[in-house]
Amino acid sequence: MKMKNLFLILGLFISLIASAENSMTLPEGRFRARMKPIYAFEFGSKFDETGNAVNLVKDLEVTLDIDLASKLNPQLGAAMSAFGMDSLGSFAPSLKISSLVLGTALEYGLSNRLTLGLIAPIVSANSIYELKFNKPDAVQANPLLGPVDFVKAAEDLAVEKGYQRPGNWEAFGLGDLELGLKYSFLRNDLLSLAVKSGLRLPTGRTDDPDNLTDLAFGDGQTDLGTTILADYTGLPNTLINGLLKYTVQLPDKQPLRLPSQGELFASNKENIKRNLGDVLDAAIYAQYTFLTLFNVNTSYAYSFKQKDIYQSAEGLETTRLEDISAQQRHIADIGLGFSTLPWVRQGTFSLPMELGVNLQLPVSGKNVAKATTVNLEYMVYF
Repeated sequence: MKMKNLFLILGLFISLIASAENSMTLPEGRFRARMKPIYAFEFGSKFDETGNAVNLVKDLEVTLDIDLASKLNPQLGAAMSAFGMDSLGSFAPSLKISSLVLGTALEYGLSNRLTLGLIAPIVSANSIYELKFNKPDAVQANPLLGPVDFVKAAEDLAVEKGYQRPGNWEAFGLGDLELGLKYSFLRNDLLSLAVKSGLRLPTGRTDDPDNLTDLAFGDGQTDLGTTILADYTGLPNTLINGLLKYTVQLPDKQPLRLPSQGELFASNKENIKRNLGDVLDAAIYAQYTFLTLFNVNTSYAYSFKQKDIYQSAEGLETTRLEDISAQQRHIADIGLGFSTLPWVRQGTFSLPMELGVNLQLPVSGKNVAKATTVNLEYMVYF
């Protein structure tokens, strides 16, 4: 059993296709540089397949019954039978994750209606791992079973299965690069429409199947995405924006552990063919400008990912991977912004830039992390 599927979890923070994006394109010949640090506060929970908030590594919250004890150590299972014990206690795992994604982007106005862009996320992440075992008093008092270190026995079994010994983890590196273009095809006094298409390349580190506590910085395959952006400006000092995006995840092969029924740690590993489910994103965003230079904004975003499909060339069972691969996510966002663009247009300031800070809160979901994030954004035009 794998403790996590974190190549999907960090996708929550790496993508810079934010709900706040509007249909604006750059003037011909102008650049915009963006820097967006996104910090995920330490979290250790997720929304499970029923939408309930549970421990991120709930899969290892297992009771040490006779069957499992026999897999850890045949003599241990025999001792339980001899003493008439159905259970020796339960494992209590914990995995706490923090991440900082520095989203950097450069955009260029090829014409007044067509903008090209490159996004390069840089990721720093860590996980803190702990595994405890809760023994009932009767087991603790037993002279044969009380002294047994069940945590070490479980971790030794993981090593025997080919895993690295579980422990804290941290890494720094590049995420998945994104290349894209945005074309504005309608502009009038009330409505602006644009279409954005892009390519996400598998440049970030992928999940290590032999490491129980690592995170991936990318999902290891190429994505193709198209977004429709609509802006409505018919209200005083107010921008209403809608976003609809569809992402096709292309098939690939990745080395994965394939869990079998009743296994604590998956022993089967294969470079397996997979087709990650396509993703649909939708968001509504509202921004109100006050005192000319400042704005307050809020958004609500929904994301749905289809079920993954795996094909084993060796005939291994894949349904346990597929069953928990469909995802849903609801996120609320609130923020403040500042822009010097009105001053630049008036000729009273020479540096066109924008600043923003936003807090993103998980509302509900299925098979996704339950993490709160805060992000800062700085944009400069030249």
